[in-house]
Amino acid sequence: MKIAIVGRGRVGRGLASALGATKHSVRLVPGRQAVTLPEKTILLAVPDPSIANVAARLELRPEQSVLHCSGSLGAEVLGGASVGVMHPLVSFAEPSQPPRLEGTSFVIAGEARAVERARKIARAVGARAVFADVHGPTYHAAAALSANGAAALAAIAVRVFCGLGFGDKDARRAIGALLRTVGENVERVGLPRALSGPVIRGDDGTVHRHRVALEVADPEARAAYDAIAPAILDCARRAGLPDERAAAVLAALARTPR
Repeated sequence: MKIAIVGRGRVGRGLASALGATKHSVRLVPGRQAVTLPEKTILLAVPDPSIANVAARLELRPEQSVLHCSGSLGAEVLGGASVGVMHPLVSFAEPSQPPRLEGTSFVIAGEARAVERARKIARAVGARAVFADVHGPTYHAAAALSANGAAALAAIAVRVFCGLGFGDKDARRAIGALLRTVGENVERVGLPRALSGPVIRGDDGTVHRHRVALEVADPEARAAYDAIAPAILDCARRAGLPDERAAAVLAALARTPR
């Protein structure tokens, strides 16, 4: 299959890198140059506000299919006949170091021919095709909360580790590997069973000591700990934490950290 990826940012370059190692022919095209394209499959990997404008400039033939890669918009933004959405649930952070796509999920919706071409792309890069017409602000917010919330919390943890004497590279490797095990637990064990640590055990003493130590070492980290703790506690309740232990943890979170 011949594929044109319109957009040379993080997503476009990441997909092009992965597809370049497959049997498919791939070409990266700047958004401003996308008008007449010979490829039968066109992926729009441009910023959300530009998708409709870029799609409107395309001079399409009947055999062509157009897909965009946004999670916050549906296929209707493209207009036309053979259109769809192929949103990679992937964190594309650094264009020169694209993430591995094996085992990730591509969430796909749209017209049948466009969906089938998206399925072939997902299969080619080792991703799982999930067929669900869910694209929009709610779906995209949940994905962004998970990906960017994890990265932000990782940045805080790395900072604390470095303050304790870790080298930056060692801290990033350690926290990155820890997050990988969390991801594996979410996928294999399920939720809320993937939760670990003192809250799920109802260990209010350790929670209090955490907050005291962070208040001394990094007050912003303590504030982040307090901000996420209610969500952790809710998860622990759903995992079976008894009410009296949950109340003890809640009381520890309310105490002045000193």
